[in-house]
Amino acid sequence: MFSKQDKTSKKKQAKAGSKVYARFVKGKGQLNKYQHHMIRDMAYFEALYNEMLNDKNAKVETLEGLKKGREAMRMSLNISPKAKSSEAVLKFWATGKMLYVAHKKNKKKKKKKEQELTPEIAERAAVLANLKKQIATAKVNAQRAATIKAQEKIKEGN
Repeated sequence: MFSKQDKTSKKKQAKAGSKVYARFVKGKGQLNKYQHHMIRDMAYFEALYNEMLNDKNAKVETLEGLKKGREAMRMSLNISPKAKSSEAVLKFWATGKMLYVAHKKNKKKKKKKEQELTPEIAERAAVLANLKKQIATAKVNAQRAATIKAQEKIKEGN
């Protein structure tokens, strides 16, 4: 999770904080799209919380907020709030790896499906798109004709 250069608590805290910020604050719109990254970054959140506990300058309110977030993340994977941090990190990391493998396999399936598009299916799709355009045009023209007739009736009534 951390490189050999990140030996001090401050460096670990900074790296974990940047990962958490990038995923859960800046990239929160992509959480559902890249779930494997989100689960792995939950492990970084756990590490951030632990490193913040060692920080003497950390505010109590910040730690309380992190604790609530940590408990919510643990509950999402049915990890006990009393479990050790190392156990939670391992579960988050392993789950993230499994989701990554599944994500790669699904990506390959999608590419195969796109390649299986035969010329006959492409021609049918083009015909269908053309019909949809014609129907939309007919609807617009019918609405215009109805509006014109309504205006003529109004003029006749006056």
